[in-house]
Amino acid sequence: MPVQQPAQTFTPNEAAQIVGTAAHNVRRWTEYHATHLSPLATPSPGQARRYNGRDLEVLKHVRSLRAQGLTVAVINEQLAGLTFAEIDTNSADSEELAPVAAQEGLQQAPALIVALEAMQRQIDGIQQARQEDRRARVDQLTMLGLGVCFGLLFCAILIGLAWLYGG
Repeated sequence: MPVQQPAQTFTPNEAAQIVGTAAHNVRRWTEYHATHLSPLATPSPGQARRYNGRDLEVLKHVRSLRAQGLTVAVINEQLAGLTFAEIDTNSADSEELAPVAAQEGLQQAPALIVALEAMQRQIDGIQQARQEDRRARVDQLTMLGLGVCFGLLFCAILIGLAWLYGG
C-alpha cells in the first residue's frame, strides 16, 4: 500500500496568487467565511494561516461571488449549500490546480457539477462586468456629446448677442 503524502498547503500570499486576488482580501475573506474553510486556514492566535486545496476552491468561489456584488451574508448562505471538491495540491506538473474528486465513479459527479456551476457563475460575472463597462462607455460618450452640443449652442448664443449688440 503506497504511503500518501500530506497535501500541500499554501501561505496567504501563495493562496492569493492562485485565487487571483490580493493577500489582504484572502485574509479578510478567511475571517468572513471561516466556517467554510479548514482549521488550517483559521488557526488559533499565534499560529500561521495555511490553505489547502479545498480552501483555495472556496476562496475562488468567494472571489466570483464578490465580483457579482453579493454581500458577506449572502455569500455565506450560498457557501453553506455547496460541497467543494478536494484538490490534489501535490501535482507539480500543473500550473492551475485542478479539482480532484475524493471517490471514483458517479460520486465524482457532484464535485464536477459544483465546479461547472462555479465556472458558469464566473462566466456570468464576467459577462455582467462587460455589460456594465459597455453601459459606462455609452454614458460617457453621451455626456461628452451633450457637453459639445451645449458648448456649441452657448458659443452660437454669444456670437449672436455680440452681432446683435456689437453693431
